[in-house]
Amino acid sequence: MNINQDQARKAGIALVVFGIVALFDLWWMLPLALLIGGGYVIYQRQQAAGKPNEAVQALLWGVGLAVLMVLDLLWPGVLLLGGASLLLRGREVETEQRARRMLAQLPLPRRNSNRQKVTIVNEDQPTTGATTRLS
Repeated sequence: MNINQDQARKAGIALVVFGIVALFDLWWMLPLALLIGGGYVIYQRQQAAGKPNEAVQALLWGVGLAVLMVLDLLWPGVLLLGGASLLLRGREVETEQRARRMLAQLPLPRRNSNRQKVTIVNEDQPTTGATTRLS
């Protein structure tokens, strides 16, 4: 079995995270991380699929359930979250834009987005639109 660089990096990160969780007895945080992470992954996939309304709803439920678990209001909170979800229907895109504007005003560290994309063309092969992975 051949493991590539990306898989090795992800496995290494997972082992370090589980080591920290075990060392500091933070097992209670795993469901929260899974809810938030799952909501975010579904959000990204739905955005990529051109379904922004479903993307915002997925993020709302993932993060919302995690917050409710922290506050120990899971069952009554599900009713509140369900009501908020229904009230949000049809206004997801505007709500997302408003949330992005509010987050942009927070003094958070920013990622460096000045990366340049590099395209390497192999002149020996015809261009077909297929992606070639460089090792």
